[in-house]
Amino acid sequence: MAICNWNSWDQSIFELARKERKPIFLWITYRGCRACAQMEEESFVHEGILKKLSEHFVTLRVDRDEHPDIDRHFQRLFSVMLGKEEGWPLTFFLTPDKTPLYAAAYVPSEARDGMMGLGEMLDLVAQKYADDPEGFAEKGRETLAQLKLPTQIQATRIDPKALSVILRKQILETYDSELGGYGDAPKQLHVALYKAALKLNDLEGEVEPIHSLRHTLDAMLASAIWDAEAGGFYCCTLDREWQVPQRRKLLAENAIMASVLIDIDRAVGGEERYRNAAYRICDWALEAMREDETGLWMTGTIDHAKDERIFAAPNALMTRALLQAAKSEDRYRPEALASLNRLIKHMTSGAQIQHQYGASDAVTYLVDYAALGVALLAAYDLTENKQFVATAGEYASAAIRRFYDNGRWGVGDGEWSDPMVFVDTMLPSAAATMIMVLTRLADLLDHDYRPFVDQTLAVASYQLMRRPIAKAGMAEAALMLPQNDTQMEAG
Repeated sequence: MAICNWNSWDQSIFELARKERKPIFLWITYRGCRACAQMEEESFVHEGILKKLSEHFVTLRVDRDEHPDIDRHFQRLFSVMLGKEEGWPLTFFLTPDKTPLYAAAYVPSEARDGMMGLGEMLDLVAQKYADDPEGFAEKGRETLAQLKLPTQIQATRIDPKALSVILRKQILETYDSELGGYGDAPKQLHVALYKAALKLNDLEGEVEPIHSLRHTLDAMLASAIWDAEAGGFYCCTLDREWQVPQRRKLLAENAIMASVLIDIDRAVGGEERYRNAAYRICDWALEAMREDETGLWMTGTIDHAKDERIFAAPNALMTRALLQAAKSEDRYRPEALASLNRLIKHMTSGAQIQHQYGASDAVTYLVDYAALGVALLAAYDLTENKQFVATAGEYASAAIRRFYDNGRWGVGDGEWSDPMVFVDTMLPSAAATMIMVLTRLADLLDHDYRPFVDQTLAVASYQLMRRPIAKAGMAEAALMLPQNDTQMEAG
């Protein structure tokens, strides 16, 4: 059976496309994506489609986890070109200078349900590019111009008390009071929302959001989304009743879920089932997800097969969970501190964090700096060793130099510096996590990080005060500041 001859993202591929006068077929996906797997099984073993791709295009495949900056750039392009929400897979046609020609998401091999088939799409793009490549690229150039950020931001004052009222209301509006969870099926692990509900409880004893969270966690622990055999949560369930899980179990999401379970145990006072579930997640990571050579953790499992790639942020988040667990269960302490040492040894060089272990890509990413920051602060909370705070400050300052620009944070420091959106994905926004790190460091170090916090919140403020549930991570960051704080207005 023939398969598609994919190339990896590299400047030489664009030079090849220019030399051969071919457009580029770019496909952005991630492991465990159901729609991506379906498109691959339908289209990229199809003899006719493979022949057209080989003859008329240079093919590129990008994994969103390995290259979040490339993914973010093309997600923004997709949103502008099609006026649709972002998602995967992304199907793009580009000129050799990376100007977008045409964009789509999932494309069937043959036309159906009002969708053009991929074979027909390939013929259309190839012909239009051959007839008038410059004219075909004109709308793409206009789209790229629309991605430029405005110099003026629309901002409002963040009132923490008003923010907590709005956030509480929106959490309860989305809460499934019958079966637990937030929003309709498929039900996701809304980890940023869970953490925001806990922050509301910390501040004001908000009974209703914490009740909804306890109900949700109880429903999840009693259902098929919880892996009762091995420990850990699957990424989502396709039904409202939590009984049809997509069997993709990620280290990063489970690390945050362990932190949530530890925090809710603390918040409600001695709920052993939550603490024990957190320990089961920690044990799953320690027993099943270790890579032998380095001792670092692998990404997760898909249908019980391991995704053996190693990324910095999930390792840092799992280390943070172990450090938190060690405060109530001493057996985790040695392994937690050893994990932090291994992470720094194998995935950092000076103040630079390698995104993926063993990869040659020199691009660094905000998500890794933010995650390592929370791990170092958790190590300080456990040990009271101020060296962890000092090290967190070094990485935070490096993140500011690499990614910060007037209240906006770039995804990475590579070819595209597209801003990191404040909306949470499967993890809390990396910008929000970094703001929480800087807020704590401002109290612990003789360094004024508050201007970076204030300006970031100012950029996020207008949308945050209207729809905080969509930016639960940033809402949590804003609620960390003193309730009488009035410095969050745009300058």
